[in-house]
Amino acid sequence: MGYLEELKRQADAALAQQTQDIGALQRNALLTDSACQSAARYFGTLARQLNVLQPVSKAVWRFDNRTSFSQLRFTDFRADSRLKKLRDAEVFDHVVLSFAAKTGTRVTIAKDFPPEIEKLEARLCQCGAHYDSEVIRDPENGRFVEKRFELLADFQSSVRLLPDHDAGRVTFHIANLDGFETVSVVFPAFEVGTARLDELARWINGEPHAFLRDGQHLRRVVA
Repeated sequence: MGYLEELKRQADAALAQQTQDIGALQRNALLTDSACQSAARYFGTLARQLNVLQPVSKAVWRFDNRTSFSQLRFTDFRADSRLKKLRDAEVFDHVVLSFAAKTGTRVTIAKDFPPEIEKLEARLCQCGAHYDSEVIRDPENGRFVEKRFELLADFQSSVRLLPDHDAGRVTFHIANLDGFETVSVVFPAFEVGTARLDELARWINGEPHAFLRDGQHLRRVVA
C-alpha cells in the first residue's frame, strides 16, 4: 500500500469516528432534552397543585442553637425554564421549581463573634431572607459590641435541573427543602421521568421518598 493510500485509510477511519461521535452526542442531547421537557411539564402541574395544598415542612430550620423554626408552610410555587443554543438547535438550559418557606414572623438575631457573624450572613444570603443589619458599639468607648440582624423569617427554596446534553445526564440542585442546606445529585437522563419526579414531589410534600436512590455524586452542603 502506497503512502497516499495509507493516508486515505486513516482519513476514512477518522471521518467514521467523527460521524459516530456526533451521532452519539445527538442521541444524548435528544434524550436529555426529553427529560427536561418531562420535568418542565411535571413542575408546571405540580406547582398548581401545591399552591392549593401548601404543604408544611416537617424539618426544623436552624439559624443557630437559639433560633430555629418549625412548621414552615411552602407557598408561592412557580415553575420556569430557559432555553439555549446547542449546535444550532434550541435546547433547555435549565428547569426550575421555586417556592417560599414562610413563617410570617420577624426575628432579631445578634452575634458578637466574627466567625459566627460570617456564618449567619452566608446563611441569610443562601436562604434568600430579607434582612437589615446594624453594628452596635459601646456609646462610651466606641468598641464593637455586636452585629444585630432583623429579618422576616420567610425563606426561598428551589429545585433546579441542569442538563448535560453531551453526557446524557441531568443534575438536580435542591435548595432549602429540609432546612438550610443544598443537595445535589446526578441521574442519567433516561431515569428522569414520572416515577423519579413523583419521588421528588413526595419529598416536597413531606412524605417518605426514594428520590435520591441510585443517584450519582450525591452531595449535601449545610449553609
